[in-house]
Amino acid sequence: MEEMLVLTLIRNIISMTGFSQHTAHLGDGIDIFYTDSGAPLNSMDYTTLIIFHGSAFTGQGFVHLHDHAHPLNLRTVVCNRRDYPGSTRYTDSELDDLRHGRKDFLDRLAIQVGWFLEKFIDEENIPKVGADRKSGGFAILGWSMGTATAMSLFSDQSLISYTKLEPYVKDLILYDPPYLSFGYPLPVDADHRIIYDPWANPDNRPPEELYRNFIGWVTSYYDQPENPTSINELNFAKRTDHATVNSWSPEELGRIFDEGAAVRSELHMYIPPMQNTLNDLANQVLYNTGLTQIFPEVDVTYITGSKTNWQCLWGAVEAKHVYEDHKALGEKVRHTTFIYVEGGNHFIHSDMPGEFMKTIVQEIRRFESTRTQV
Repeated sequence: MEEMLVLTLIRNIISMTGFSQHTAHLGDGIDIFYTDSGAPLNSMDYTTLIIFHGSAFTGQGFVHLHDHAHPLNLRTVVCNRRDYPGSTRYTDSELDDLRHGRKDFLDRLAIQVGWFLEKFIDEENIPKVGADRKSGGFAILGWSMGTATAMSLFSDQSLISYTKLEPYVKDLILYDPPYLSFGYPLPVDADHRIIYDPWANPDNRPPEELYRNFIGWVTSYYDQPENPTSINELNFAKRTDHATVNSWSPEELGRIFDEGAAVRSELHMYIPPMQNTLNDLANQVLYNTGLTQIFPEVDVTYITGSKTNWQCLWGAVEAKHVYEDHKALGEKVRHTTFIYVEGGNHFIHSDMPGEFMKTIVQEIRRFESTRTQV
C-alpha cells in the first residue's frame, strides 16, 4: 500500500513538472532509454503514445511533445532506438543480419518492442483499449525510418505475447516515412538526371559527410505539387533557405543528432537486400489475409507534411496507390487514413507540435466499428 502511494506521488509530480527519464531493461540484456510524460493526473482512460524516432535524429527531438500530452489525455513515451544514446548497441551478428537483409533483424525488433510494451503493462498499470476503441491502450508511432521498428510489431504474432498485448494495442501511426521504409522501387519513368539522392556517393565521401549534408536536405521546406502524378514533378533541391535546422543552436543539434549511430546501423536499411525485406514487412503488415489474426482492429494513420522532402512525399503517394490498388481488388487491407499537414515539412513535431499532437488525437479517437476492412 505504501509503495502504491509513493508511485502515485511520483506520477503526480511528473504530471505537474514535465517528464522523466528511464532505462527499460528487457530480455537478452537489451536496454532501451526513454522519456515519459507520465500518466495524466486522475485519468483512467488515457492513451499511451509510444514514439520511435528516425535515422540520425534521436528521441530528444520529440521530448517537447510531453508538454502537450496531458491536456489531450495522452501519455507520451519517446524511445531511443537501438544504437542510439542510452540504448544497447547492436551486436556484430545483428549488424551482419542487417547487411544481408535477413528477416531475423526485423523479427528481433518486433520481439523487443513487444517486451517494452509488456513491461509498461506490468509496471505502469496502463488502461486497456476502451470498448469504443477511442481511448486507452497504446498508439505506436514510427517517424521516418523508425516506421520499420513500429511496423515490426504487427508482422508475426508468433514472435510476441499476442494474447497479452491484444487488449492494449490500439493504433499504428506512420509519420512521414520515406518510400524506402516500404522497400518501394523508384518508378521506371523516374528521371535520374534530376533526382537528388542524399545517399548517392559519387565522390566516395565518408558516410559522416553524407549525414552532415543530409541534415540540411531532410530539414528543409520544399514547394511541392499538390497532387503529383509523376515522381518527376517533385522538388529535388538539395536544400532550401527555409529549414528547421536553422532554428537549432549547436547545443540542440548535438542533443538530437547522432551521425555515429546512423552510420553504424542505418545506412544498410536504404539499400538491397534489406530493401526487399522491408517490402515484405510492409506487405505483411498492411496488405495480408493474416490481418484477421494479428491485431485485427488496429487501423493506420499515415501523416505527411505538404512541404516535406521528395522521398517522403513520394512514399505517401506510392503508399496510397498501393493501398487503393489492393482495395480495388477486394483484398484484405488494414484501414488507412492519409493525412497531409498543410505547410509541414519532415519535422512537423518540432515546428508545429501543437497541430501535430491534435492531428494524432483526432485520428486515434475517430474509430468506427465498420472501418476495419474485410
